Amino acid sequence: MSALTAVWLVWRAEMFRLFRGRAVWVSALFLVALAWLRVAAARLAERSSSMAAATRAIRDGRPIPELPGPSNAYGPFVDGWSAGLTVGALLLLIVAARALAGDLEGGLLRMARTRSASRGALVWGRALLGLPLCVGVLAVTAFGAWLGAAGFFEFGPVVEDGYELASESLLREQLLLACATTFPALLATWSLGLLVSALAPGGALAVGVSLLLYLGFDLFKQVLGEARYWVFAAFNPSFVDNSYVAEVAGMARGFSDAGFSEALLRQNLVLPWPEALLITTLAAWVLTRRAL
Repeated sequence: MSALTAVWLVWRAEMFRLFRGRAVWVSALFLVALAWLRVAAARLAERSSSMAAATRAIRDGRPIPELPGPSNAYGPFVDGWSAGLTVGALLLLIVAARALAGDLEGGLLRMARTRSASRGALVWGRALLGLPLCVGVLAVTAFGAWLGAAGFFEFGPVVEDGYELASESLLREQLLLACATTFPALLATWSLGLLVSALAPGGALAVGVSLLLYLGFDLFKQVLGEARYWVFAAFNPSFVDNSYVAEVAGMARGFSDAGFSEALLRQNLVLPWPEALLITTLAAWVLTRRAL
């Protein structure tokens, strides 16, 4: 069996196993609901602000201001999408961290080896599984955010004092660019989970270590200054968000200084790819050196 054939068989088997289970579909629904709820929360906050203004007017004996109509949908949409992607990246990391270590615990890796799948194929087949999963995370979170934004707000250009700050075509272009910048960072996150999984003796430990590394970097990356952008995880939407998605949220609200510099944007688009390749290669090398 050739190496490519072995990788293809592992990938196909993992796809079948993953999508035959309920967990992936429950996770997808959860991400859709999370993104929708984040947009709904923005609408509730907007309504609460209007009601507070009306309460102050009644208290001061002034005319009650009219409740404003739905505001521009692009800002809440990006906020909801970012919230979904933040959790989606963690789910990708958890699934990848359990992939090899969990199968090692259950004896599935040894069974696959007896059926002529090389250790490298066991890693690379799972690495390629990250491609559709990362696309799926981008898609379902965008769908959930769109459902909320279209239901509670109105899509249109960003206008302030009668002056158009950003057209809809520009905002759509920036959203597509945000997809292009986020996808390789998500894929590198998947690769990190595989590396920890190749090193760990069990799935639970692999998940714990992966989350500790990822969230630890997220919490302390500001200390690194501009050097943080040499790590792929800095380009993921996260709790301490420095991603391009966060910049698009600023554009959707008319902030003139939002966006990456040209050099940083190139770094975002290019750097996670070789990092993902290097991490996956290291995971394959580690698995060839350990006992199954």
